[in-house]
Amino acid sequence: MDLAQYLQGSRNGGRPKRPPAGDVEAMLSSASAARPLSHQQASALLGVCPGEDPRSFDQILRASERLKQEVFHGRIFAIVPVYVSSVCQEHCIYCNYRAGNKDKEITRLRLSDSQLRRELEFLARKGYRVLELVYATDPFLSVEDIARHITIAKQVLARFGNGAVGLNARPYSVEQYRVLREAGLDFAVLWQETYDPASYSVLHPGGTEKSDYWFRLRAPERMLEAGLANIGLGVLSGLSEWRTDWALLMGHVQYLQETFVGTLKNVILGLPRLKRAAGAALQTTEFLPDDREQLLAIAAFNLFMPSALPFVNTRESWEQCLCIAAGGGTLFTLNCKTIPGGYSHVEIGYQFPTFDFDVEQYQGGLEAHGLAPTFEWSFDHMANESLLAERH
Repeated sequence: MDLAQYLQGSRNGGRPKRPPAGDVEAMLSSASAARPLSHQQASALLGVCPGEDPRSFDQILRASERLKQEVFHGRIFAIVPVYVSSVCQEHCIYCNYRAGNKDKEITRLRLSDSQLRRELEFLARKGYRVLELVYATDPFLSVEDIARHITIAKQVLARFGNGAVGLNARPYSVEQYRVLREAGLDFAVLWQETYDPASYSVLHPGGTEKSDYWFRLRAPERMLEAGLANIGLGVLSGLSEWRTDWALLMGHVQYLQETFVGTLKNVILGLPRLKRAAGAALQTTEFLPDDREQLLAIAAFNLFMPSALPFVNTRESWEQCLCIAAGGGTLFTLNCKTIPGGYSHVEIGYQFPTFDFDVEQYQGGLEAHGLAPTFEWSFDHMANESLLAERH
């Protein structure tokens, strides 16, 4: 069965329905890192309405925190995004970087190698050892350019004791992902945005590369085929019915687990919610989950895959970030600028508005909430620890 057939089976179930309260309690009481919930069970939890059933909602959050604590013991893992280009050929109607947007809040920038090196050195001096290179769909940047950027990042990290480099960019072919892996790429993330093909088509007009729903959907398979063992999937919650999107996201991850046994080591879970941006044509929708609904979706996924690494991002408030990270086992963004050169060059502008939790100011706040921020970490070590926890 290929991915399209696999997801169609999940889609036929429709929007997850609210399970009886007794069923929720029974499912959660037996869940552990060694015996997580099935895709069907975790998807059913998405049907809980926090406002109508606060008891079940609270039970789900506490069970999620317990499982994450079993695996990660409160540790969270620092990561920082580094935007390299804001030049984009896409027309995504919810994005400030969309082609043709001339709003004053956006500046089109592409870092030179020397500017990129300066930006990376600035962050390395702050203590960051895991860097996520982020690109718009810049038609003037080739795979070879990005491979060179990865090499530069590796060189900078080597001066500070080494670290990991990741990629958040357009989808590539197997051969292109292989070039990036050979350049030193440690992980790659790509959010599907929405699993509703009809909504996807409306949201991504123009007949550009991103308009191709299926090419984007199958990118995680190509990453794994190229030898990238640490990959990230996610949706932009609010673009379509969020419960259905999250149920299909779980199905996608389960398909990859079953298809790439022994290859897939770590799954990074993307958590972005649609946020207002000055130059975006779409500002909000009726599908946007509120704070509690977002926590419900993440907790349900944690119960399905306790070893997954939710990517806490500064689109959210500090309080929401702390709730998402309860129990540990998340990637955690503190400093965040969504414009190339935003850290060391103090460039003005953004892809979307974010908070910026400067590491020196906020690290103590994490520790006060029982979270242990870790700046020097590796995916290999994490995968081994997760496996050990699941065996026990």
